[in-house]
Amino acid sequence: MKKGKLIIAAAAVAISPLLGACVGRTNDGEKVRADYDRSLSDSIAVVEQEIDSCNTQIGLLRDQVNGWVRDFTTVSNPREAGSYMILTSFKDRYPLSSTGLVARINDNNQFELVAALSGKAFDRIEVQGPTATATSDVVPNDQALNYRTAALTTVMFTGNAADSIGALVADNQLNPITVTFMGNSPVQSWKLPEANAKMISYTYMLYKSNKELNRLERRVPMLHEKINLLRIHKDRTAPAADSAK
Repeated sequence: MKKGKLIIAAAAVAISPLLGACVGRTNDGEKVRADYDRSLSDSIAVVEQEIDSCNTQIGLLRDQVNGWVRDFTTVSNPREAGSYMILTSFKDRYPLSSTGLVARINDNNQFELVAALSGKAFDRIEVQGPTATATSDVVPNDQALNYRTAALTTVMFTGNAADSIGALVADNQLNPITVTFMGNSPVQSWKLPEANAKMISYTYMLYKSNKELNRLERRVPMLHEKINLLRIHKDRTAPAADSAK
């Protein structure tokens, strides 16, 4: 009998560390799941803060856009593919009939610069302020975006390069700005009048604010969807996390 008791006792001693190791591994796993649950809660809180910030910005931008758009007129020209907005004070000065530079916003909310030069051809422009210079893309003569007659060349610029010119003018509205009409080499330089600088600046600011407004309005639903996904993961880990408390 004594021998049997000794064998049982020895087995218990041998198994005891293994049981302790299993309990330790279980507790570690539950801690990991609890930490993950807390990280999900923190992530949800961060996204909720971003949603609040976006909604605040959306309200401010809507007020700005609604205020500025009152100074613009929407023009539908049957000779053009779509409508556009232009500063009302320039409505009767466009299309350009002599050397000039103006801005408008098309019906896809795209910023457009229209440059004209009397008597000479060009395919890009360079705009220089006191400390910065911005250059457009090259727009080849195609009688659409680069239209030439004997008296006047008119070119429309769009895209990131045109946006950069708009930003430069907006940043230097009260400073001297020079527009250089370019071909293979400089064709002619022209001092941008204050009224043109103001209209380009106002047009760019309306465009930029409306673009940011649209971006934020698209982002908020995406953030709500992100919260929904985080909550789904959190619900899956909640029972394990609760048992660890």
